Amino acid sequence: MLQLARDHSLERVQFGRPIAAFQAVRHRLAETLVAIEAAEAALGAAWEVESPMNAALAKAIAGGSARTVARHCQQVLAGIGFTTEHPFHRYLRRTLVLDGLLGDTRALTKQLGQDLLRTRELPPLLPL
Repeated sequence: MLQLARDHSLERVQFGRPIAAFQAVRHRLAETLVAIEAAEAALGAAWEVESPMNAALAKAIAGGSARTVARHCQQVLAGIGFTTEHPFHRYLRRTLVLDGLLGDTRALTKQLGQDLLRTRELPPLLPL
């Protein structure tokens, strides 16, 4: 999704210059990259320290990051991102389906919070 949005922002010209030159577009793409990097870090840490809580936390972070990426890329792509002629819709659908499998981001974070309140113990820190 990020590659599609980046390529579009370099090709699309508005007011005589590529939209990639606009600060708002740059901020959206930067936040997208940060979300991707956060998901990769959480998944890597959960892989190193295996536990059900770490796996749920990594899935929640990855799902939230994927939704952030989809939202920002949709904004950068603008109208073309809503069409079925553009490949973006495939990635958006995949994001929504994968986030819903085995608990979506909202349900997982709620469950993790309830578990923390019930046990009154913080999990060990992950090696980030």
